[in-house]
Amino acid sequence: MPQSDPYYSAPPSKPTSRSWLKFFLMALAIVLVAVVAYRVYQSLTQAARAKAVPITELQIKLSEVMTVGDSVFEQALPLSGSLSPYVQTIVRPRASGEVSKMLVREGDAVREGQVLAELVSTTYRAQYQQALSSLQSAQSSYDVTQTDYKNNQQLQQEGFISKMALDKLDANKVAAQTQLNNAKQALLIAEHALSETIIKAPVSGYIASRSSLKGDTVSNDTAMFSIVNIDSFELAAPISAEQVGSVHVGQTVELTSAGMAQGFNGTVERINPAAQNGSRSYLIYIRVDNSTGQLKAGMFAQGKIILASMANSLTVPAAALHTDGDKTFVYKIIDGKLVKQFVETGARASDAIDAAVQINSGLTAGERVVRLDLGTLKEGISINVLDDNAAAAKTVEPSADKK
Repeated sequence: MPQSDPYYSAPPSKPTSRSWLKFFLMALAIVLVAVVAYRVYQSLTQAARAKAVPITELQIKLSEVMTVGDSVFEQALPLSGSLSPYVQTIVRPRASGEVSKMLVREGDAVREGQVLAELVSTTYRAQYQQALSSLQSAQSSYDVTQTDYKNNQQLQQEGFISKMALDKLDANKVAAQTQLNNAKQALLIAEHALSETIIKAPVSGYIASRSSLKGDTVSNDTAMFSIVNIDSFELAAPISAEQVGSVHVGQTVELTSAGMAQGFNGTVERINPAAQNGSRSYLIYIRVDNSTGQLKAGMFAQGKIILASMANSLTVPAAALHTDGDKTFVYKIIDGKLVKQFVETGARASDAIDAAVQINSGLTAGERVVRLDLGTLKEGISINVLDDNAAAAKTVEPSADKK
């Protein structure tokens, strides 16, 4: 039929490859949108489910709670240092030579004057014998001149010899006396030099070190032994300029050491009047008696000087105190609830983190407070105080479930 016929319609055309591509891309876009929408819905659902349930109860350990009560408040000055023997010395020989004997070892107890070592004394002994012979010769010469002078003194008085001859004999006697005196001094020097080949302990104590052996050559600058006396010790502790004014000679110092089961005391004996360079601190010297013999040289000790002591004081650890602006408060437990209680504080025992702080007002004896800094807590929340063992078991329990 001709195309001019108004009732004529063309047959439908076949779909092309471009049309199929467009259809595929549209379908893919719809699928991606659906997947993204599902993921967003899934995330929102999980977030809603994961919202934390408001905490209505706080579980804390029994060791984190304390009951306020009257106690003795002590203001203390903490200090520490190493124990050094109060009496110690380095033994050096006063003579030079070869070591012939070593009679002690490290750790041996020695008495003052005890022989520690000996040097070869051949040369010194020969010098001593020579000085002794010189003394004997000078003594003989002096005796002869003394006898001659006495004999001729009588002759001169009787007129048999002149006064000049007697004066000459007197001069000979004086010269012989001088030679005798010099010989005596030379013998003392030789005797002293010989005695110094014997090395003796200048103090009683223990041999801390021995640095020479038999056969070594030593001189007067050789440190052969170190002797320490452990009957008493000294501890030098630095004190700040702000604190040194509260320390005075005679104060008692309470000390402890990791190597001692029980504490021990010392006494402030000296205070250095000059500050140390750099730190600007002052050294105080504490004497510690070691009557038990348990203390050892080099032990590290720490302790405190009690500056003031007051009975019947309400105190809490410094860690229990919190600040709100210019106010101070503690967390108090009343009827199982947490309450913020403002307090007025007094003196602090020391600079230690857990040092006791006086409470002048705000608390009364018998009240319970959180003694540790657990951060910011919600006021009014219920408190469940657990025994430390029970709290530990609760901490371990989730890990056991995971296994």
